[in-house]
Amino acid sequence: MQYCKRCKITVRNPRRKCPLCQGNLEGTPEEESQMFPDLRRESSRMAMGFRIFSFVCIAACVAAVSVNWILGFRSFWSGYVLAGVGCMWILSAVAIVKRRNLFKNAVWEAVLLWAVFLFWDYITGWRGWSVDFGIPIVLLAVYVILWVIVFVTRAPVPHYMIYMVMVSVGSLVPLVLLLCGAVSVRMPSVLCVAGAVLMLSALAIFKGRALGEELRKKTHL
Repeated sequence: MQYCKRCKITVRNPRRKCPLCQGNLEGTPEEESQMFPDLRRESSRMAMGFRIFSFVCIAACVAAVSVNWILGFRSFWSGYVLAGVGCMWILSAVAIVKRRNLFKNAVWEAVLLWAVFLFWDYITGWRGWSVDFGIPIVLLAVYVILWVIVFVTRAPVPHYMIYMVMVSVGSLVPLVLLLCGAVSVRMPSVLCVAGAVLMLSALAIFKGRALGEELRKKTHL
C-alpha cells in the first residue's frame, strides 16, 4: 500500500504520484491491489507493436528494391511489392486507430478495401474483377461483420444504426454499375443489392422508430 504524507491518504491503485497533490508516494505498490487497467501501458504496447510492424514493412520494401536492383531492373516487380506493403500498412494503421469503435472500423476498412481493389485492378491491366467481385463481396462481408458485432457486444441501437444505413447506401454503387452495364458477373452485385434491401427492411420494420430518431439527429432535422 502506498501513502501520501502531505494529504494523509493511502492509495490502493499503484501510482508514482499522489492523485491530489501530485507529490511522491511512500511505500511499495501492490500489483494485486490495482483496481483499474493501465491504459497508458496498453497504448504504449500498441504503439511499440505498430512501430515494429512499420519497420518490418520498410525492411521488406528495401529488400525487394535491392534484390530487383541487383538483378538489373529488367522488370520492376518490386513496385508491386511496394504497393502491396503500402496497402497493408494503411489498412493496419486505420484498424489500429479506429479499434475502439468496431462499427466505424468495419466501415472504414470496407471503403479502403474498395480503393485497394480498384487500384490493384487498374495497375494489373483492368480485368474488371474489382467491380465484378471485389466491391460487392466486401459489402456482403461487412453486412455479416456488423450483425455479428451487434449480437456479440449487445450494442444499443444508436451505436450501430447509422453504420448499417451507410453500408446499405453504399450498395447503390453495385446497383449503379449493374444498371450501367459495367458488371460482367452479375451474381455478386445482385446479392449485394438484395442484402442491402433486406437490411434496410429489417431496420425499418423492427427498429423503425429508432431509425427515424437517429436519422433526425444526424441530419439535424
